[in-house]
Amino acid sequence: MKTTVKLSLIVSFIITALLVVTCKHEIPLTDKDGDNNNDSCGTLVFTYSGAIAPLMTTNCTRCHNATTTRAGINLSTYDGVKTVALNGRLLGSIKKETGYKPMPPGNNKLPDCQIRQFEKWVRAGAENN
Repeated sequence: MKTTVKLSLIVSFIITALLVVTCKHEIPLTDKDGDNNNDSCGTLVFTYSGAIAPLMTTNCTRCHNATTTRAGINLSTYDGVKTVALNGRLLGSIKKETGYKPMPPGNNKLPDCQIRQFEKWVRAGAENN
């Protein structure tokens, strides 16, 4: 009987250890930005197709498109968005930082959760995903 109990404990320990190692590589439910699995503003989704492209369509492409390339910027394509994302102009502008043209123009800044989506996407390499 002692051997069976010991074997059960060893197997339980191994299974627990495997679960801990496996789960550490999954997307966290809480991250350093304070987002959690409630994620009321959608910052767990920060892919180009799932978050960035729709935000661009809603907020940017009316002025920055293939026909109306204000400031020579076309944000209607992934390549155009990636260019300004990787050179820092995208985040500088939407965060309305000094030295960047504030976007969108006027006093209305994008909601903080949308800005975090942009930040996370850029931090992840601004991939076309």
